[in-house]
Amino acid sequence: MPGHAECLPPVLPATNRRMTDNLWTLPGDVVSIELEMGDPTSPPPPGAPPDLSKLPDASVAPPPLLDGIVRVKVPADKILPFLAKAALFKTCAKEVLAKVAPLLQGLECAEGSELVTAGKTNDGIGILFSGKAQVLLPAHGGELIPVEDVDAGDHFGEVGALLGKPSPYFVIASQSSRVLWLPSATVQSLVSNVPAIGEALSRRLTERVVTFAGVEKAAGPEVMTDIESQLLETVNPAVEATPLQVLHPEPDDSGAIHYAEIRDFDLSPSVLSMVPTKLVRSFRLLPVKLTGNVLTVGMVNPRDNAALAELKRTLQTVEIAPVAIGLEDFNSALVRLKLDDSGKMRTATAAKINPDSFQFETIAEQERDSATARTVGDDAIRLVNRIIAAGIERDASDIHIEPTAQNFRVRFRTNGMLQDWSENIPASTSLKGITARIKVLAGLDITERRLPQDGRIGLTVGKRDIDLRVSTLPANRGEKIALRILEAAGSTRQLEQIFFDTTVLSATRKALNRPYGGIVIAGPTGSGKTSTLYSLLNERKVTRPDTNIIMVEDPIEYRLPGVTQVQVNTAAGLGFAQVLRAMLRQDPDVIVLGEMRDQESALLALEAAMTGHLLLTSVHANNAIAALARLENLGCGRALIAQSVVLVLVQRLVRKLCSACRKLDVPAPALMESLVARKIVDSREQALPRAVGCDACGGSGYVGRAVVVEALQITDSVREA
Repeated sequence: MPGHAECLPPVLPATNRRMTDNLWTLPGDVVSIELEMGDPTSPPPPGAPPDLSKLPDASVAPPPLLDGIVRVKVPADKILPFLAKAALFKTCAKEVLAKVAPLLQGLECAEGSELVTAGKTNDGIGILFSGKAQVLLPAHGGELIPVEDVDAGDHFGEVGALLGKPSPYFVIASQSSRVLWLPSATVQSLVSNVPAIGEALSRRLTERVVTFAGVEKAAGPEVMTDIESQLLETVNPAVEATPLQVLHPEPDDSGAIHYAEIRDFDLSPSVLSMVPTKLVRSFRLLPVKLTGNVLTVGMVNPRDNAALAELKRTLQTVEIAPVAIGLEDFNSALVRLKLDDSGKMRTATAAKINPDSFQFETIAEQERDSATARTVGDDAIRLVNRIIAAGIERDASDIHIEPTAQNFRVRFRTNGMLQDWSENIPASTSLKGITARIKVLAGLDITERRLPQDGRIGLTVGKRDIDLRVSTLPANRGEKIALRILEAAGSTRQLEQIFFDTTVLSATRKALNRPYGGIVIAGPTGSGKTSTLYSLLNERKVTRPDTNIIMVEDPIEYRLPGVTQVQVNTAAGLGFAQVLRAMLRQDPDVIVLGEMRDQESALLALEAAMTGHLLLTSVHANNAIAALARLENLGCGRALIAQSVVLVLVQRLVRKLCSACRKLDVPAPALMESLVARKIVDSREQALPRAVGCDACGGSGYVGRAVVVEALQITDSVREA
């Protein structure tokens, strides 16, 4: 089984394999060797069909997993075409592939996970399904010498599976990968009963031994273990191989990357300041030592050519000497050195935002020396900028400024959870000053404190255009302020990033390409309905550029080019119904109603969907049937709903586990039974991943969110129900 004693850094050397016509091929000459499998059963004669009856049953309980590796399900319809192209099975008959597919165990491996550990016996062979891994050979002094890349379709772990002896090399995932694991017992049976698999294993093992033989120390002997020495002498007796145990500690000038821990270095502030913090977080590197003009830089990925090039461009007077460090070690150092703003709900790649670089759209900001600006105070101005910058850095959806008995507190809603701001609030700054500053930026009346007010703040951060939707609410200790952060650049995603199920995706695109009909998006508040609505709208705009799209919202959340957007103004008598009537006289192809709220607008919208217009809208409902019932409660008849609505999408946002710290744990029996009954997990699963918490996720155990969608297509059978 893949081990994970300590997360080693991924190293990315030049690829020594090639992919041709979607078939994985291996370079080098084919050299045949005989392997003693320890099985008294003789292989079938050449030309005889393989005996598939001796293969193990698929119900064998899989072994437990370690940190960084999680068991996943791989659809059977994807496994068979993959196996037909994989080097190990591409010469096998289809009936062999059909028998082998259920025996494979799917593993999801985080970046840096050890798939095979040197010095330990792995209990099977791994086949890389997706991602990339690397074979590294340990040498004296703790160095890891990269010898080859492992690409999709390649297999590894032959020594442990075939010989039952410790592996002479590491296999480490250089990026998030998925592996199909074949247990040793299954491998032994396949080799005994399917000659094609035995030949493929022998050929691959021979090539790997020859590759290891080419890794030499400068003026020294070959670097290999006793097993490799024996196999190499079988392949090429002319080569004199020396096992690893008798290697002499000679200087290494071969360019191998050394592995180190940050605590081994005496970090100096002057050295740390040599590399900009943005580069430290973006490329996950840390300057640790300066000797003469040689700067030692610890890197999670020391073979990252882009990072090395950027370092050389930034530091032209020093020579860069990279060393490998672990991801967890790097994240801990960021927090310890206060390079990550206390790590609250931030990732290691988040960029620091300068609050003084904000450019607001308001006239008051351009006239900061005016009487109003002086009344607010510079302390309040700076603190408001810091609060907004902290919210943007954390990818927060909302910022809450709440009055308290002492003064006020600030909280950010990130990934659906409210998190307190850990920074100290100056005692000289009052809630009234903060409220006045935000009201000035939003164009609100700073003298009105008895009534709620709504407004908008537009600002530019670098090249990012961000809108803040402002809401004030009078409370017993002062005014509570809520800021909704909206960024048009992140509002639209590809539909493949929202709808993971291919059935839902095809149904959505089919409805979106119709000339008429209604698509209703439902869900509770904060479930991402607006983002999905904009993504659907963007898909239609891109695929059908000849479309006239008119949208009515209250308020306009994102500004989309190529779309006519109208904002409701109830104070001037412009409501949803009035805008809809006017829109129908504008020759629209697509009508977008931000939300159905009243009977008149709901009737107009559904009638428009029946008369040659494509309608996109949203409602508040918890499931698909409740969404239809909500339309009926708004006064729409059942016949009108049945004939106008073609698709109902109900969605929720769920938090995703942090891939850096999640661990497997045995759930409670009642929970396991419930999940099995709902067919969410397989009954053979013994453990499920759970949240732990680390520096990378701010101690929450979660990073990001995913959409869970329920889809209801209104077919003829549904209409008749």
